[in-house]
Amino acid sequence: MESLSAHLFWDVDRTGVDWDRHAAWLVNRVLEYGRWRDWQILIEYYGKPELARIAVGLRSLQPRTLAFCCAYFQLSPSDFRCSISPQFLNP
Repeated sequence: MESLSAHLFWDVDRTGVDWDRHAAWLVNRVLEYGRWRDWQILIEYYGKPELARIAVGLRSLQPRTLAFCCAYFQLSPSDFRCSISPQFLNP
């Protein structure tokens, strides 16, 4: 956890974050607010297939983050749970 950017933990104690138990929260936080190096650390830890599985199940992503995930994982927006949220259904 210490290798991730400190700004990702502005509202929580980083020592209480568990890589496996809080995976969805951590992936979402890095996708929305992280730096490239933070993303690389997640890839090293989880692997690309597991990251894709986690990202697809996230309830919300900013449109630019969804676009990044679609390109990175080579998926369509409709593959993501967040694509059924109102911000994507009513542009």
